[in-house]
Amino acid sequence: MHVPFCTDRCTYCAFATIADRPALHRDLVNAVLHEFGRLPALEERLETVYLGGGTPGLLPIGLLNHLLEAIRGRSRLEPGAEVTLEVNPANVSKNALFAWSELGITRLSIGLQTFDDVALARFGRHHDGDAGRAALDLIAEHWQGPWSADLLVGFKGQTSQGLTLDLDQLLKRSAPHISVYGLTIEPGTPLHKQAQQGKSVQLEEAYLDSFDILWSSYLHDKFYERYEVSNFALPGARSRHNQVYWRNEDYLGIGPGASSSVHPLRWSNIRDTKQYLEQISRDRDTRQHIERLEPSDRLLESLGVGLRARDGLDVGELNRRFGDHWRVVLAPGIEHLTHQRLLEEVDGNLRIPPTALTRADSIAAVFARTLDLSALQQT
Repeated sequence: MHVPFCTDRCTYCAFATIADRPALHRDLVNAVLHEFGRLPALEERLETVYLGGGTPGLLPIGLLNHLLEAIRGRSRLEPGAEVTLEVNPANVSKNALFAWSELGITRLSIGLQTFDDVALARFGRHHDGDAGRAALDLIAEHWQGPWSADLLVGFKGQTSQGLTLDLDQLLKRSAPHISVYGLTIEPGTPLHKQAQQGKSVQLEEAYLDSFDILWSSYLHDKFYERYEVSNFALPGARSRHNQVYWRNEDYLGIGPGASSSVHPLRWSNIRDTKQYLEQISRDRDTRQHIERLEPSDRLLESLGVGLRARDGLDVGELNRRFGDHWRVVLAPGIEHLTHQRLLEEVDGNLRIPPTALTRADSIAAVFARTLDLSALQQT
């Protein structure tokens, strides 16, 4: 469920967010629940619930409780379901942590990006490094469940020493899960505008390659498993929700800008919060884009997301979803990549060797170029 409110409008952010407006909090929650209520009855139990944004941690406890109670009232949650809440350092307090836990939130995801004050100011963040450290201290001391922290790499002025210091702050608090995302310049963002004006906003690719070796080795030595290109976890601390995306399974997205994928369809909602609320008030469809995915599209997507994960793709699941001819369809790519030692089949999984995981995107592109569509049409 997407909650668009943010106190920070980060210069790199392309998500559907708006400046926080407490007066709209209740309207947004009611609209989201109205959309949720219009969905067909859910036959299966929900395995995960992810409250993202934006910053859903900005919502008052009463509205969060209303939201979660409504979800539980209309759908069945799996026993021990993972319920994640995205927060920022400014939202974290001892009282908030206790209240979130009481509501049934089982996992927190905190957006830190860096502890470098200069970079944080450049990104438009309203917190500084000290606030980030203070929030981590509170979580480490008062939060009993799993949690994750996000770091950003590749911004102009970042050094290997600075990246190591950022990682050290998380390791010092024994973060169970760490996500390390490369800075992407998204069209329409302030950072993109700066780049168009000739300003240098990110590091060169060669630096990023060396940084990847640095952070992956550093975390590996501290017993973190790189279970996806950008995600590292201590044993038992993987994100269950994100793995649904990497397995290209069905998921429902509710709220402005949210996306859904229920085979064979995929759709996304109106991004503009005001328009979204207006559509809901008139009981109109909030979907902005709907498409029916062909088997070839779904197969390529499964490769694109699944090969980013350390475990890769379950061969049995590929057989179930695409028939036993998928190997013929992918044969040219499989043969080429296996010969290059960039693809292997281990314990029933088709995967990229761990040492080549960072090349997942280029490896998926090989399949896109070599896909045998004539073989697919015969399946």
